[in-house]
Amino acid sequence: MVKRAEFIYTFLLMWLLVPQVFAMPDLNKAFKEITFESSSSKNLKLDAYKGKVMLVFFGYTHCPDICPTTMLDLSKTLRELGEDASRVQPIFISVDFKRDSPERLQNYIEFFDKNIIGLTSSEEMLNLASEYFRTSYALLDSKDKENYIVEHSSNLYIIDENLFVKRIIPNGLPHTEITKAVRKILAN
Repeated sequence: MVKRAEFIYTFLLMWLLVPQVFAMPDLNKAFKEITFESSSSKNLKLDAYKGKVMLVFFGYTHCPDICPTTMLDLSKTLRELGEDASRVQPIFISVDFKRDSPERLQNYIEFFDKNIIGLTSSEEMLNLASEYFRTSYALLDSKDKENYIVEHSSNLYIIDENLFVKRIIPNGLPHTEITKAVRKILAN
C-alpha cells in the first residue's frame, strides 16, 4: 500500500511540475505590457505583428559573432521563403539600451535585410521582456567604458500568427532549420 501511495504521489508531483519546466514561454503579458521603439515608431508593441509569423532574436549591434551570424541566417531564410516571406516578421531586439539607438539599429539591420525590424527599449522594459521570454542579458563593465561586451542568450523565438511560441531554435543550427520551422507554421 505504501508503494502505491508513493507512486501516486510521485506521478502527481511530476504532473504538476513537468508542464511548467518544459512549457514554452507564455508571452501574452509581454505583447500587452512591453513597449519598444524603432526608427519609425515610439510606442510599438509586439502584438502589432499579430497575423504574421515572428522571428524574435535578442542581441546588440556591437556583437562580434552571434548576432551577425543570426541576422545572416534570418536573411537567408527570408530569401528561401520567397513570396511567403511577406507573412513573416523578423525582429531584432537590442538589449544594449545604452548604445543602440533606433537609428543605429536601423543602419545595422538594413545591412542584412530591409524587412528585419530593429527594436530597443528602456532598461526596465528590456528586463521585463527578458523575464517573459525566459532569456537573459548583462552589460559587462559598462559603467566606466564605452566599449563593453553584452552577454546575452542566443535563442531565436518562432512565434505563430496567434502569438504563441511554437519553437525556440538555439544558436548554431543551420538556417535551413529556421526555414523548415517557419514553413511548417505557415502550412497550418
